[in-house]
Amino acid sequence: MGRLPLLIILLLLAVFLMPSAILACVLMVPSLVAFIVDRNKQRYLTMTVGLPNFCGILPALTSLWERGQTFDGAFSGIADPWNMMVAYSAAGFGWMVYFGVPVVVSSYLSISTEGKIKQVRKYQEDLVEAWGESVRQAARATASPEENENDE
Repeated sequence: MGRLPLLIILLLLAVFLMPSAILACVLMVPSLVAFIVDRNKQRYLTMTVGLPNFCGILPALTSLWERGQTFDGAFSGIADPWNMMVAYSAAGFGWMVYFGVPVVVSSYLSISTEGKIKQVRKYQEDLVEAWGESVRQAARATASPEENENDE
């Protein structure tokens, strides 16, 4: 689906559901900021912040829908600090996920790689112990000169 049909659908929904659109626009400001700041073609930041932010505005939207689609209900939903806190906290959680997960994953990969390197070196020591020092010398003879310098 292209952008133009999506834009037309959103405009029609905004016209027919104007109080919900006003409430959503005010409570989805963190998602708008993420959209503006996000330079990635796949929009990872926008999705990571926007989806929790949308989940955070659902209680306010359902409350508005239960009371009826009125402008007074939309403005009272905007004025309610609880709605603002829930929506912005959910967006904050998205920001934390976006900035926190890469750090955790890179730390995990670094630690697991170090463990694998230690395991391979132990295996190499076991091979040298079982086959003698000539195995190490034969491996150095077949390796490139740069690798031989790194080993020493």
